[in-house]
Amino acid sequence: MDRTDLDPKAPVDKTLIRETYQFYLGRGAHLDTINALIERKLPLGRLENNMVNSREYWQKGPVLATHRRGQWDGSILVVKPARMLFCPIAKVANTSVKDWALRLCGHKADQPVHTLLDGGKIRLQARHHSERQFNETLRDPDWARVAILRDPIDRLISCYWDKFVRNRRTPSVLHHTTPVYRFLLSEEEITEEQIEQGITFRQFCHYINLAPRDAMDPHWAPQSRYLETLRWDHLFRIDNIDAFERFVLDRCPENLQEVRLGMRNVAPRNKKTVDAKLADTPPKQLDKYANLPNEVMLTPDIEDFIRDYFALDYMLLERCQG
Repeated sequence: MDRTDLDPKAPVDKTLIRETYQFYLGRGAHLDTINALIERKLPLGRLENNMVNSREYWQKGPVLATHRRGQWDGSILVVKPARMLFCPIAKVANTSVKDWALRLCGHKADQPVHTLLDGGKIRLQARHHSERQFNETLRDPDWARVAILRDPIDRLISCYWDKFVRNRRTPSVLHHTTPVYRFLLSEEEITEEQIEQGITFRQFCHYINLAPRDAMDPHWAPQSRYLETLRWDHLFRIDNIDAFERFVLDRCPENLQEVRLGMRNVAPRNKKTVDAKLADTPPKQLDKYANLPNEVMLTPDIEDFIRDYFALDYMLLERCQG
C-alpha cells in the first residue's frame, strides 16, 4: 500500500491498523482485533470512521482538522503539485478550476469533471482522502488554502439566467430548481407547463430571502458558507483570475508551467441591453436574450436585499488579493 497516498477504500493491513489506533486512540490494537479487521478486509475509511465515532476517541483523541465540519468541506480539492487546498464554490469558475486541477495532477477529463471528482474515480476531493492524511495536510504550513470569490450580484444573476431561464428544462438542472418551484408555487408536483412559464428573478430573490438558509442549493448559497469552518490564506476575485493562475503556477514545478487554466462553461454575454427592467419578466419572455447586463435585473429593493443577505461575501471580497 502506498503510504504517501492512502486510499480510504483499500483494505487495511497490520501496519496501517497499528498506525491508525496509535494516532486516534494513543494506543496499539490488540492482536485479535488486528487479525479480525484483516480477515474482514475492512477499508481504511471504515476503520477511521469507527475511530472518530468512538467514545474512547472523544475522551482522549486529537481534535482533527477535518473535512467533516462544513456542508461542502468534503469537496475541497487537494492539489499536490501546487501544495494547494482549493475550495470550489458553485458559479465561481467551478468547472474551469476543477478541470485545471485534474490536468495539473496528471489526469485527463474523459468524463464530466464533477462526475470524476464526486464519485472518487479520481481522488482529488478531501472526502476521498484518509482522515489522518488530510489532517496532516491541513496542518502543514507549506500548503496554501485558496478560494476564488465573485460579486454576489453577478453570481446570483448569472445563476438565475443559467438555472431558471436558459437551462430550466434540463433534467440535471431541475434537480436543483424543483425545491424553489415547490416553495413558490406551493405545490409538490411541478408540471412542464409551470417550468416553461418559470419564475421571475424577483420571485427567485423572494425564495432566497424567505426559505430556510440551510436549505439553499450550493449554486446560490452564500460563498461565506463554503469558507466558514476553515482558515483561508489566499482569496482571489474572479474578475482577477489571472492573479490566481499566476499564484498557482508559481507553486508548481517547472514541467507544469505550460498547463494553463483556461475558462470553461462561461455563459454568453449580450453586448446590447434593453431599456426595461426585467426583474418581473417571466423566463418564457426572456428566452430570446442571452445574458443581459446585470442592471436590467436590479431594482433598488432587490439590490438592497442582495447586499444584505450576502453581506459576509462582500466583506470577504474586500480581503481578496491583487
